[in-house]
Amino acid sequence: MDSVANRYAVALLSIASDENSIKEYIDEIEQILEILKNNDGFVALLKSYGLTASEKKDAITNCFKDKIKANILNLFYVMIDNKRGGHILDVCKEFIRIARNKLHIKKGVVYTTIKLDEAQLLAMSQKVSKILNANVSLTNEIDTSLLGGFKIQVEDYIIDDSLKNRLEKLKDTIAKKGEA
Repeated sequence: MDSVANRYAVALLSIASDENSIKEYIDEIEQILEILKNNDGFVALLKSYGLTASEKKDAITNCFKDKIKANILNLFYVMIDNKRGGHILDVCKEFIRIARNKLHIKKGVVYTTIKLDEAQLLAMSQKVSKILNANVSLTNEIDTSLLGGFKIQVEDYIIDDSLKNRLEKLKDTIAKKGEA
């Protein structure tokens, strides 16, 4: 990761640690990241050489004041003052990465053919957390190509208990027996 983004992210993590509220900071930064990802124009504004630092800070203030922690807002101001406004997106991503790592939090996706309710999702998260020895948070995505069952992916760890996977394994077994 970019060393500039890492330095700012580490500084913010230090503040979050001092306040004993790393999880709350992660939640806010995730929301900010979603806003920034969905608003290319706002990110372009932060990168723009045609605007003054004051104008960029006013834009950030109008968008985020009283909606995010003051320390996050102040970090954004410092970045703009140091002509690093274009790195805010990278800093948010890096902060989430290092903060989750510090708290042993992993994000994952459970793919199913039907939508899971919160209780089912929580039960699966708890089971995968035990397997990976980490605090795993799963989201649910629909994948009708699975035909049935589920597939869980957490980083590079995959549990595939889908009907599609079972049928492929059965097909391979039959093919091997046919060769013998």
